[in-house]
Amino acid sequence: MSRYGALGASAIEIWEFKLDADPRKRREQLSSVRDRGLSISSFQADVHALFPTHLAPTPAALDARRDLFVKTLDTLAPQMPGTVFVLNTGVAAGGDVQAAFEQTVRTYRGLARRAAELGVRLALEPLHPLAMNEDSFAWNLEDALDVVDAVGAGTLGICADIWNLAGQHDLRARLARCVGKISLAQVSDYRRPRSFLDRLAVGDGSIDFRPFLDGLREGGYDGPLVLEIFSKNVPDSLYDGDLDAVVERSRDALADLMGAPPERPG
Repeated sequence: MSRYGALGASAIEIWEFKLDADPRKRREQLSSVRDRGLSISSFQADVHALFPTHLAPTPAALDARRDLFVKTLDTLAPQMPGTVFVLNTGVAAGGDVQAAFEQTVRTYRGLARRAAELGVRLALEPLHPLAMNEDSFAWNLEDALDVVDAVGAGTLGICADIWNLAGQHDLRARLARCVGKISLAQVSDYRRPRSFLDRLAVGDGSIDFRPFLDGLREGGYDGPLVLEIFSKNVPDSLYDGDLDAVVERSRDALADLMGAPPERPG
């Protein structure tokens, strides 16, 4: 945990599977984040989609998946006030996106009320079209915005991940139209993927970040940029290299784009 602060981070995203199964040890882990001067920007529950995904295919039933997510909310949200819990939709059964949309809106209304009671927020993440038949029926900003608007709860917003959105036409204007509805922003860079988990450090790939960053600003987003890099099942996995260097390259590239000098530790 101490490496985050040394690399200039002020907040981190946490994945549930990385926490200890023992409730006491889990509380200690979450407390250690605050003890090191960090906040928790966002949280990824083990089951955070109402319909099956390739990473979490079971249970299959919507009610069971909802209940697992609520259990995670009830257990962990009190220790992470203000945190954004990220949601995906999962895959629409039989390709019936309309039915899945309606079920999602009804269920999200209850989840949004519970999140508000617990002092946290929810963010629906539209995914790259590559994930359309694996993880999501929401693969552009408008798909996610339709759900958010239909739910009509201030607790539910959008998670804008540049890796998922970079190929969308006129991204700056589309983000700018999401005023007040972007709850989280995630960054990494893109190359033509060789697995479901193949992303690059910021500046190492082909993404033009300016439309994304400008659109976030015009859309009123002033929260953290979460560096979310997956690099698995590829021959040159970043996980096998110097992760400090990955963070430093990404931090410096973003600082150059945003016109602010990178903060150097010590």
